[in-house]
Amino acid sequence: MPVLAKYIRLSSADEDKKYGDKHESNSVTHQRMLLDSYISSHLEFSGYEVLEFLDDGRSGTNFTRPGVLALLGAAQRREIDCIVVKDFSRFGRSYLDVGNYLERVFPALGIRFISLNDEYDSKNYPYGVAGDVGNGLLALIYDLYSRELSQKIKDSRRQYASRGQCVSAYPIYGYAKSPENRRAWVIDPEPARVVRQIFEWFLEGKGQTEICDLLSGSGTPTPAQWKREAGIKRQLWNSDRIRNEWGRSMVARILRDERYTGKLIALKTSLGELGNIHSAKPKPKDEWITIPGAFEPIICQETFNSVQERLTNEKSIRQGVKANRTDPFRRKLKCGLCGYALARHNTEQGTYFSCKCESWNMKNSCRKIQISEPHLTQAVLSAIRSQAQLAKETGKRFDQQKLLDGNERSAHQSYQKQVQERLDAIIAQKRDAYLRYDQGEMSLTDYRELCAKLNLVAASYQEKSCGNTESIDVKASATSMVGRGRINDLGSLVNIQELDRDTVDKLIHRIEVYGDSRIEISWNFDEGCMKLIKDSKEAMMREK
Repeated sequence: MPVLAKYIRLSSADEDKKYGDKHESNSVTHQRMLLDSYISSHLEFSGYEVLEFLDDGRSGTNFTRPGVLALLGAAQRREIDCIVVKDFSRFGRSYLDVGNYLERVFPALGIRFISLNDEYDSKNYPYGVAGDVGNGLLALIYDLYSRELSQKIKDSRRQYASRGQCVSAYPIYGYAKSPENRRAWVIDPEPARVVRQIFEWFLEGKGQTEICDLLSGSGTPTPAQWKREAGIKRQLWNSDRIRNEWGRSMVARILRDERYTGKLIALKTSLGELGNIHSAKPKPKDEWITIPGAFEPIICQETFNSVQERLTNEKSIRQGVKANRTDPFRRKLKCGLCGYALARHNTEQGTYFSCKCESWNMKNSCRKIQISEPHLTQAVLSAIRSQAQLAKETGKRFDQQKLLDGNERSAHQSYQKQVQERLDAIIAQKRDAYLRYDQGEMSLTDYRELCAKLNLVAASYQEKSCGNTESIDVKASATSMVGRGRINDLGSLVNIQELDRDTVDKLIHRIEVYGDSRIEISWNFDEGCMKLIKDSKEAMMREK
């Protein structure tokens, strides 16, 4: 059965979605109705299976959106026959990326692309969109519009913040949006009482862990739980937040947040890439916008300063303790069941590690997670020696594989160059044909037939090129991502007898411990190194 994919996207600038007032924005609902109406009114799609891919509140300036990544993944697996969007800007606002997909990627995959508002159907453009100036201009306009809109939003946020108005989508714990003005915060009485209590307890000498125990023991809702119970909607609620368990990070975050003094602090980060929220980078503190007295304080400035002084002193003490600690497994041990860090215990019988999070994940089986330090040390040493022995064998095979990969890569690069030259020639032929058609030297029928033939030839070259690339890239990754020195360093540990912190940090990313004292080690080796070691292990087993 053929498959049709609807793609729907809403910009992050849409207000009703941005401020968390709706589970799904109006624009998404309207786009879905428009696409459904189009599909149902065209009998040619009656036998199609219809899939929906959605990015709600995502910028179209890049293709790192979850919905579009899923769509393109399905397209590459040839699981989709047709894609329908409201307009080009919904699919993407980068004219270079959109043009590449319409001109090269989708035609090569045999995927039909339909944009309703742009009255574009790739079925009517068998020769590609290179000759359609209008589509290229539309994509460029969408790109420039997105950049202009982004700058306007930044300017408006800065103006709002400069006037002491809040630009955050959600207030911090202890505050709520004013019913009269969503850019003003007012005190939320119950959580504000909890915030004051946390500051008071801390100044009385209680530690952060003790404060967590007091809050959890009294059933006080966590900040996330309070928002959930208050009916604040979010698109992506983490399931872990359902559990009402206070953690040190929650308390520390509250104790360090100067906004509880009534001070507005905004625009602390900036995006390195337009529309990519994961590219946010912290800005220098002198570039923040800070407005004292922007809203009613929950605690006074003197109380906040006293808390910061104690936090600074405690941090200095902890750093001194950590500097003198000899535990080689610090921050490496995790419970294999719940994923929490194991606690270290020093007793007269010796040192051991255990999981104390059974109350958090409600699994009594976590109580069985326990391992003695001597047993753990010997198990890790044995695993390192085993990996070191494999590394020695890997080193012998490394040079030979590297030579073979180099020869094959050179041949592949030469072939790729030839393919690209032929593709460039085809593009030039298509442009020349369009000029001839535009000047009346060629009929539309001849022009389309010529472009169709040229597209088939180009697709054939691209398919051959992709087929040759996969196997070579896999081999190349094994040798290009790892150096001989890395293998030699590991191989030198074949007779290691003692563990230290530097060795563990260098070799091990994570150690998971299970109830029968079984451990699983995640190594710090990169992908290429792991592949070489795995191949050597399999080769040694075959030779035996």
